[in-house]
Amino acid sequence: MTITTLIITFIFGSIIGSFLNVVIYRLNTNLSISKGHSKCFSCGRALGPKDLVPILSYLLFRGRCRTCKSKISVQYPLVEIFTGLMFVFVTYFYFFDNDIFIGNNIFNKGVIFSVLTQMSFFKYIFFVFDLSLLSLLICIFVYDFRHKIIPDSLVYTGVILMFVKIVISLIIFKIGWFGTIAVLLAGPIVALPFALFWLVSGGRWMGLGDAKLALIVGWGLGISYGYTALMYSFWIGAISIIGLTLIREMFDAFSTPNNALGIKIRFLHNKKLQYFARRLPSFKLRSEIPFGPFIIVAFYMIYFLGKNLLWWL
Repeated sequence: MTITTLIITFIFGSIIGSFLNVVIYRLNTNLSISKGHSKCFSCGRALGPKDLVPILSYLLFRGRCRTCKSKISVQYPLVEIFTGLMFVFVTYFYFFDNDIFIGNNIFNKGVIFSVLTQMSFFKYIFFVFDLSLLSLLICIFVYDFRHKIIPDSLVYTGVILMFVKIVISLIIFKIGWFGTIAVLLAGPIVALPFALFWLVSGGRWMGLGDAKLALIVGWGLGISYGYTALMYSFWIGAISIIGLTLIREMFDAFSTPNNALGIKIRFLHNKKLQYFARRLPSFKLRSEIPFGPFIIVAFYMIYFLGKNLLWWL
């Protein structure tokens, strides 16, 4: 039963991922998100049912349009697969894990268990909130990665969703005035450093969209766990950027025998590997770096693990 449920969840999540691709591509354009048929960007043909089956259509037609044979972005299947997997993880932790799970560790587990045992429907409400927020954050992740900007329409919707979830939690878990104030202030307190970075630098160090995204992190995880997520986001960002830069430099340096060391590495002459290396993001000293994806990855690390800073020590 568990495997069947998770498979169905993955299929449902991949369908949602297909819709998220539409949102990502049509956002801030003259195209309506809710109206109009999807079309091939090259030949303009309206896509039929065969073209719109998540993941399978891309594999069946080898990543190309059936009519003009132009290449289709690998973003489509990646978003569909990733959304399906994340839906599976959230569903598993909510309903099949041994521990009680509502997506944060702000509230006492004993209180959560007691309340949700008597009013189990609230768990389904939290579940829907978290899947909705997940969908928004996936859109933000991809959009920020592609365009280096976090759309206000997405991040404000995510902030509202998380705030409503926190308010519902405060009402049903009743943690007292001091705890309530601490939880409500968690969002602004966690977002404050990013807001200051933006203010002091005039937007050169950090975009204001990252501060808005940090509101979600603060209200979702609390002050302590929220700052842990922000610390992880800087670490993940540094490791990713340095790693990608080293890979590109290695391919550039040793893809021909005319390098400084006079060494020719056959492995690096593989055309597919070189094509992959050329498509890796290139970062320079003054490059504009999308930081939203790193915040989102760190947020879900703490969301699922529920561990605080340096928990492995």
